[in-house]
Amino acid sequence: MPASSPRGHALVDVLAVTALSVLVSATTLPVVAGAMEHERATAGAHYLAASLKQAQLEALRRGTSVAVRFEVEGEQAVVQLFADGNGNGVLVRDIDQGIDLPLGPPDRLGTHARGVALRVNQPVPDVGGSGTLETGSDPIRVGRSSLLSFSPTGSATAGTLYVAAARGPQFAVRIMGSTGRMRVLRFEAGAGTWQP
Repeated sequence: MPASSPRGHALVDVLAVTALSVLVSATTLPVVAGAMEHERATAGAHYLAASLKQAQLEALRRGTSVAVRFEVEGEQAVVQLFADGNGNGVLVRDIDQGIDLPLGPPDRLGTHARGVALRVNQPVPDVGGSGTLETGSDPIRVGRSSLLSFSPTGSATAGTLYVAAARGPQFAVRIMGSTGRMRVLRFEAGAGTWQP
């Protein structure tokens, strides 16, 4: 019986190592992808809160109302700041007529956190206490307008903005009306509760 060829053993070893590498990669890829979605969603929620804080500071600095306008364009969330131009607060009709002027160009949330937008990506209890929001519900909960305003005294329109990637954790940016204070909350699916 001829002796085994050393090349045959090497090929079997290479195939075994390759199969093991593929198996390990296949099991770790979803974990890495999930962690990346979590980090992007976290970054998107905090970036949105920072944009709101900027609007609040602009209102205090200018001594006039400043509002953040939100628009959802497909998978994109567009954010833009406007200042009151005629003393009656920032209004959609005044923006459309060029009375309330932008403080900068429109900014897309996805530019700062890829794949993250204003969206509800899973059933969650409404932070404001009005029941359950289903997947795909309106993520902008600031009354009947797409504007969130800050006054020169520091108060704001109360409401909640829901932020998430298509999958992964759901975040909410909550704005308190009388104080203008903002909180970023994360939904803990296992507990069914919002956590800071």
